[in-house]
Amino acid sequence: MTSPHLEQTGTVTLPRAELDALKERLRELADRAEITELVDRYVTLLDAQDAHGYDDGWPRTVFTEDCRLEFPVGTVRGLDTAAAFHFDRKSRFARTHHLAANYGITLDGDTARVRVHIFASHVHHDDGPDPGGRFDIGGYSEGEARRTPDGWRISRWRFHLVWSDGAGPRPGPAPAALRSSQPRPRAQRPTADPASRKDDTVSATPAATLDLGSLRTASGEARLRAIEAFVCRTLETYLDVPPAHRIHRNRPLYAQGIDSLTALAFQRKLENALRIPVPTHHLLREQSVSELAATLDDLLTHADRAERRREAATASV
Repeated sequence: MTSPHLEQTGTVTLPRAELDALKERLRELADRAEITELVDRYVTLLDAQDAHGYDDGWPRTVFTEDCRLEFPVGTVRGLDTAAAFHFDRKSRFARTHHLAANYGITLDGDTARVRVHIFASHVHHDDGPDPGGRFDIGGYSEGEARRTPDGWRISRWRFHLVWSDGAGPRPGPAPAALRSSQPRPRAQRPTADPASRKDDTVSATPAATLDLGSLRTASGEARLRAIEAFVCRTLETYLDVPPAHRIHRNRPLYAQGIDSLTALAFQRKLENALRIPVPTHHLLREQSVSELAATLDDLLTHADRAERRREAATASV
């Protein structure tokens, strides 16, 4: 390896290849520092966005015009709605505190893949479900950043919830919003064959409890309808559906008011009732009540089969 030649002027002359490599390395380090600062700026603004009142300008310092942001509590498509979305979610709590760590940045020219671990504490309002208490969550975010004339900006971002602790905020939209978004109950009309009448809403009241023993011995359509009715009754409770309205069978759960916080409580209710693990992602995908009931039916069937295998193995010993 040749040593740099020291000229009398005090300058250092490097081979072109080494100089280009140093420039590339310097640019990579600068890009990584800028992207890290970008994510830190975003995480800080999650808490400080309303320090001086509602500010609809801060997203331009973080996101691209065509950004897409996905969270268990909703999705943002485009820069115009980003400020209102974040302000609404933060206002559900008195105070919040977000931390980011474990940055993973993969550069590819003018784009970069980013992954970062997130921890957040949320302090409840005095009239919330746990006045003065906290709702803590942990997970990770991953997405894409893009180089723009104004610097690096986030173009895609998705948060994955891994764990939570404490009571979430009061779930679901306000009753006024439900009255405008929920389907109206259909008028009761005499019919010779009630079973033939198609109705996409579900009257949830009769299924206040679930008889697991009877459910496990049922099969086919009867079992599926029993699970569906129980899901609707539980949703009715968590979403504060007004008495004059009913849960819609074929609308996605998120469109009826369920978010990540509601989903956690809903998950525990289902697991306690069915005595099987229910992955949270089944409650947050674009599933309807009917689709979720079918998924729970499958999970229950697999659990029953596993139990029978264990019993057979025990009996053969």
